Amino acid sequence: MVMTGSRKEYLLSLEDLSNIRHTGKHLSNVIKKVINKVRAKKFVAIVSDNSSNVAAACKIITNNYPNIINVRCIMYCVNLISMSIVKIDEVKYIVRCANILTKYFKNSTLESSWLNKAIKSKNIEGRGLKTYVKTRWTTVYECVYSVWRLKDALQHVC
Repeated sequence: MVMTGSRKEYLLSLEDLSNIRHTGKHLSNVIKKVINKVRAKKFVAIVSDNSSNVAAACKIITNNYPNIINVRCIMYCVNLISMSIVKIDEVKYIVRCANILTKYFKNSTLESSWLNKAIKSKNIEGRGLKTYVKTRWTTVYECVYSVWRLKDALQHVC
């Protein structure tokens, strides 16, 4: 995937890498093909995750092409931090309780209706309860925050 200065994204190459070892050297060769196809002077940076093989590939690229810098994806880092935080027992408990509460209201039409009325009557801004989904790391925050934000409405209903 290549992004232009005007933020347009283009898929320049798609390769099946299942039959090769994902070493830094092999991955850098795949990246070099794309760079050479477009011309190196048009590249500014490579954005990557923090895996060691991709980091090794990016190091090879930045050594061969000094005009290209390696940028670690900040959202990937936040994702790793989020996954670590959710492993803490106290956090696990809070998230589990918030998710149980959320699922209860999502699966009950009557109680969900009561909650929506309480949200409106208390003029609470924003959307309703959010469910935590393990594969979508931002939902950890969204789930717990939605329960906290709707605390008054939840207390009114319960």
